[in-house]
Amino acid sequence: MITLKSILEKNQKKGINFCFIAGDITNFGTINDLENVLKLITKYIAKTYFVLGNCDPKVDKTFSSPATLLESHFYKLDFFTVLGFGTHKPKIKKAPLKKLRKRQEKVCLITHVPPYGTKADYVSFNRHRGSLEVRNVLEKYSNVFLHISGHIHESPTISKTNNCTIINPGPVTIGNYAIIYIDNHHNVTGKIYNIHDIQEM
Repeated sequence: MITLKSILEKNQKKGINFCFIAGDITNFGTINDLENVLKLITKYIAKTYFVLGNCDPKVDKTFSSPATLLESHFYKLDFFTVLGFGTHKPKIKKAPLKKLRKRQEKVCLITHVPPYGTKADYVSFNRHRGSLEVRNVLEKYSNVFLHISGHIHESPTISKTNNCTIINPGPVTIGNYAIIYIDNHHNVTGKIYNIHDIQEM
C-alpha cells in the first residue's frame, strides 16, 4: 500500500482521466482488503475501472466500491469504450463478443491474463503463458485498439499486435505502473515507470 500511495501521490497533478487495473489488486487478500485498495485509488483517480486476478477474492453482495468492476460489461468513456474479463482463465462470454462485433466505436479491452505469444506473456526459457482466447479476440475484432493485462509479472512491456497496442505494466508491488496517452484518433502512446527509479522501461 505504501508503494501504491507513493505512485498515486507522484502522479496526482498530471490530470489523469482514468485508472485501469488488470487484476491482482490484492495478494490473496479478503474482500475488505480489495475494498481498501480501491478506496485509496479512487481518492486520487475517481474514474477507476478494474478486473479481478487470480490473487484476488471473489466478490459477493457484500462488496462495495466506488471503482467499477468491468467483468463482461461495456462502459462508454470519453471517445472509446472499455470492456473487461478477469481471472487468469478468462471466461470470455459470447454475448459481449456479439456486442463487440456490432459496435462501431473503438474498444479498450482489459483482461487479467495477457494474449498468448506476445511480449506481454513471455516467461523464462522462451515460454509463453498467455491466453489463446484473448489473442483470438485481438486478431478477430479490429475495433479493439488497446489491450491492458497483468498476471505475467516478469514481462512489463508495451508492444503492438496488428493494430492493437498491448500493455502489461508489471506489478505495482515492486513499483511498476504505466501512463497511457490516447488521442482523438485512438493513437496510443505510453511509458512504463518504476516509482523507485522513475526510469522509463
